[in-house]
Amino acid sequence: MSLTRVTCALAVVCGLLSAARAESATLTVNAGGDLQAAINAAKPGDTILVAAGATFTGNFTLPAKNGTSYITIRSSAADGALPPAGQRITPAYASLLPKIRSTSSGAAFRATGGASYWKLRFLEIFPSSSTASSDLVQFGSGGTSQNTLAVVPHHLVIDQSYLHGDPSYGQRRGVSLNSGDAQVTNSYFSDFKSTTYDTQAICGWNGPGPFLIENNYLEAAAENIMFGGTDPYIPNLTPSNITIRRNLIAKPKAWMTQGWTIKNLVELKNASNVTIDGNTLEYSWLANQQGFAFMLSPRNQSGTAPWSQVKNVTISNNIVRHVAAGINITGYDNLATAQQTQGITVVNNLFYDVSSAWTKSTAAKGRGIFIGAGPKDIRIEHNTMITTDSGVFIDGGASPTGVQVYGFVFNDNVVHAAKYAVYGNAQGEGTKGLNYYAPLYQFLGNVIGHTSTAAYPSGTDLPDLTTLEQQFVDYAHDDYRLRAGNTLPAGVGVDFAALNAAAAGGPAPAPAPAPTPTPTPTPTPTPTPTPTPTPTPTGSTPYGGTPVALPGTIEVENYDGGGEGVAYHDTTSGNAGGVYRTNGVDIKAATDTGGGYLVGWTTAGEWLKYTVNVTAAGTYTIDARVASSGAGGTFHIEVNGVDKTGPMSVPNTGGWQTWATISKSGVTLAAGQQVVRLVMDTVGATGSVANFNWLKVR
Repeated sequence: MSLTRVTCALAVVCGLLSAARAESATLTVNAGGDLQAAINAAKPGDTILVAAGATFTGNFTLPAKNGTSYITIRSSAADGALPPAGQRITPAYASLLPKIRSTSSGAAFRATGGASYWKLRFLEIFPSSSTASSDLVQFGSGGTSQNTLAVVPHHLVIDQSYLHGDPSYGQRRGVSLNSGDAQVTNSYFSDFKSTTYDTQAICGWNGPGPFLIENNYLEAAAENIMFGGTDPYIPNLTPSNITIRRNLIAKPKAWMTQGWTIKNLVELKNASNVTIDGNTLEYSWLANQQGFAFMLSPRNQSGTAPWSQVKNVTISNNIVRHVAAGINITGYDNLATAQQTQGITVVNNLFYDVSSAWTKSTAAKGRGIFIGAGPKDIRIEHNTMITTDSGVFIDGGASPTGVQVYGFVFNDNVVHAAKYAVYGNAQGEGTKGLNYYAPLYQFLGNVIGHTSTAAYPSGTDLPDLTTLEQQFVDYAHDDYRLRAGNTLPAGVGVDFAALNAAAAGGPAPAPAPAPTPTPTPTPTPTPTPTPTPTPTPTGSTPYGGTPVALPGTIEVENYDGGGEGVAYHDTTSGNAGGVYRTNGVDIKAATDTGGGYLVGWTTAGEWLKYTVNVTAAGTYTIDARVASSGAGGTFHIEVNGVDKTGPMSVPNTGGWQTWATISKSGVTLAAGQQVVRLVMDTVGATGSVANFNWLKVR
């Protein structure tokens, strides 16, 4: 049967909701309207349409309602103008989102005890106070009012929403997940930072789960994601059945020179049955703590939760890069009684640029995996680790059961560690350290880049570092696939088809692009036979995980990820400028106004690709910022494989760092996500097309 849909405009009077109301209704809150009144009036299955672009300031309460159908609070913008289901939202959509602004009195949205079946979708949520130290969204209480499972809210969803702190002052937390059955999906979190206290994009400590955190951009200074860290008020509670999948988890590099409290990326202090799969974790440095990508360390924070534990955690198919250290696995809390860490599986992950250089002060540890204080049942298999110190470092520490790691399995890994591949503190490298710290270990089928004469278990392949580097497709440019005809044992290291499939959300073994620039599988480079434009290749991903918002500026050096033949084509190997990015595109510093970087040494047949989001269909002008010491060549710009500019000629600007802007007007663009390609057609008298700083759509 068909259900009559009633549209109810709420301002002050809510009496329009009569007894004739349909099963599911649409309630519209216009600019200046009463959002809380709509929330109070809504019934299970209703949708509350909130005026796109309008601001609603307050601390809105999601009350308990009877029923098992979601009440959805969402933007009034048409679905066609918003990203489709399953696509991560970006700040480029902010003008289409209602602006829910919290006050210093508390969260923008708070689910009360027993609240259930609420969904927040297509919203921008942010603070109004420069000193706000609370959460933007509270899914359940983290305090004494929630001390039994009976009052825990459940079935709560945030989807395709933009949550952020104040750019100057930050914010304590994006979402507190102290609930049952909650999801945070396809959303964008930024500017959760503070100089005085720990901050998180997402944190939970007083709710049972399950929790799904999927396909988000998550940015926070202290811990991007954390479970535990505060003792639960519900006795014997451990947040459980947690899935963290296909997220980009990062800290902005600009924060390295700022005063925010910086710790790690993902921390588990009281959590069990956790799957962390298909994510990219990047940019974490030694500051207030060691800068690990993952910190697995049980913590009975206030001495009231001796059941605190980290148990049954699988870390699989992730890319970990540009960090001071990879994974910390600590067996026990060194401050109070807690349970032993156990059941940790680390499988099919790529670690690279795990480096001592990621630091604000003294050299970082640069270790792939640190194990201390006697955890048990640790399985590490089919990983590829490129580190400046150790691949695996096993240490002692405070442990009531001893520092030995029982149930230690280390199989089929490839380790390129500049110092020690596997080291036991105060015992030695290789077999010596393993015999002491990991009795009854299993160590099979590994490839260890050897820098010393230390012994390793029988059957370990021990090439020197140079020989190992030659087994990769392109070690110098972060492509750590094993080349065809390599001499290593079959099946070692990362299965890149499975890695990419997990990142893309599809089944292995079909290759799929990772969510950000990665050294993952790319087609074999094939020189372009002529400068004639070719169909746009598929499979690239936006630099940094977020399409460039247009109208706006495309920094030419921020081409897509995906590698040679997918995100770019360059006719020479290596980066001639040696800065910014470590693949085949030639980049150097620019002295143009605003600084930044340029792409140079360009020649006919080369191209660069950019994933963009055009906020509104229309007719635009495209500017190109170019420099040439002599008459330059020609280039054109494509959108979705269609030439939009025709040949654009580069004049003699007077020098390779003397800049001019050339333009093409009357360019029609459709709305939505698209692919822009900058294509080099002919070289000029200099033998190059030009140096390129940026493209601008206006």
